[in-house]
Amino acid sequence: MSFALAVFVFALGLCIGSFLNVCIYRIPAGLSIISPRSRCGNCHTDLRPYDMIPVLSYFLLGGKCRFCKTPFSIRYAMIELLTGLLYMACFLKFGYTGTLFILFFFIALMVVVFFIDLDHMIIPNQVVLAGFIAGLLVTLYQFFGSYAVYESPSYLNAILGMSIGSGIMFAIAEISARFYGGSAGLGMGDVKIFLVIGLFLGWKLTLLTLWLSFVLGGLIGIVLLVVLKKDRKMAIPFGPFIVLGTFISLFFGTEIIEFVLKG
Repeated sequence: MSFALAVFVFALGLCIGSFLNVCIYRIPAGLSIISPRSRCGNCHTDLRPYDMIPVLSYFLLGGKCRFCKTPFSIRYAMIELLTGLLYMACFLKFGYTGTLFILFFFIALMVVVFFIDLDHMIIPNQVVLAGFIAGLLVTLYQFFGSYAVYESPSYLNAILGMSIGSGIMFAIAEISARFYGGSAGLGMGDVKIFLVIGLFLGWKLTLLTLWLSFVLGGLIGIVLLVVLKKDRKMAIPFGPFIVLGTFISLFFGTEIIEFVLKG
């Protein structure tokens, strides 16, 4: 039964990933994520249901539009696969519980943040608002059902997570803006998304996410500067590092904190 559920959750993640591709493309363009139907960006022909089977259709069609043969990016299939794997990992860690379904939304939101910020260097307000409203509902849910991410039901956990995460990021953003003359540094989208992360993860995992985000950002920055010889003034989106830090904290954060405290 557990194996069957894991397969179902993986398949669900693939389907959600297909929808996230739509969100990632349309939200920055100010387009509806509901309509019109998905279509080829070149010939504008509506795609058939069998052209949109997650991951599988990409390979069956040879990575091309069935009608005009224009190549599709493999990234669409990779986002679907990534979401499926994250959903299955979430199921394996938290089991078939209310927490699982809450985190399905959170994971989907963070995948959207990762790729929109990677492409456009923005974290749209509507994405943050959707996550913030859902996060507030989580703080209520914890008193009626088990939410395994928090150590114990507490409004304070969520409020501290939200305040500490976004507060520290705001201070860093202000300092970096002054240092760079307002032309670079952290954006307000990076600050706002920590409101959401704080509500979903609580204050301990939010602090860990902050630390991991800067460590990962620093390491990748060194690689870009030293190994790939990139321009030191090149703008690098910080959102993807926040998302990576969030996922590490979500899946391994408790073990990391216990290891650090014991050490």
